[in-house]
Amino acid sequence: MSIFRPLSATCPSCSETFEMEAVESVNADRRPDLRDTILDRSFQVVGCPKCEAAFRLDPMFNYVDVERGQWLSVQAVEQLEDWVENEDEALATFALAYGDQAPPPAREIGNGLTPRLVFGWPAAREKILANEHKLDDVALELMKLALVQSLDNSPMAAGNELRLETVEGDTLELCWVKAQNDEVVERVRVPREMYDNIVKDADAWAAIRQQLETGPFVDMQKLYMGAGRTVAA
Repeated sequence: MSIFRPLSATCPSCSETFEMEAVESVNADRRPDLRDTILDRSFQVVGCPKCEAAFRLDPMFNYVDVERGQWLSVQAVEQLEDWVENEDEALATFALAYGDQAPPPAREIGNGLTPRLVFGWPAAREKILANEHKLDDVALELMKLALVQSLDNSPMAAGNELRLETVEGDTLELCWVKAQNDEVVERVRVPREMYDNIVKDADAWAAIRQQLETGPFVDMQKLYMGAGRTVAA
């Protein structure tokens, strides 16, 4: 089931404090409407009752879609620098809910789920969108890495992230977005063939793929963030 809890929110525009419902977990099988609102970016957007300014709560919830084999631990962007510790927490949460510490029926469900850890709304939306189009998220990150390396100039900077925006036929549209508010900085369109070639040329990408798959945080950002987990030779 999907769970919400009462929260005292403060408007960033006028500092008005008011009560609202903050999400703790989303079950997309029972509430596909919530999945839809994550994709259209309206989920957890609230309006201040005083000044009517709209803002979005920072995410901190678990998401499960059994039909599509997906489980996400969604955390606020500010938690990104502690991604190793957050991976441990995400894996512990998954173990209790669907892993080796869960009851047998839940473990059976967990066998069909792929756990992932993401930071911020753009990253959460991307994982759900990629899953919908049956894109391997590791290969998608490798494609983004190759794209960044091929560009003479890019808006790559602290706070900017390259995220999948749409899939239209043989074209993937990606956007550089500000992770805090999903504001688009720049759009990039690439042929689906670029992704397909990375999937086909698995041996050439094996070492980097192994780094990306060391835990549930599958994101090219971890390759730029210094010390992480040790990868076995």
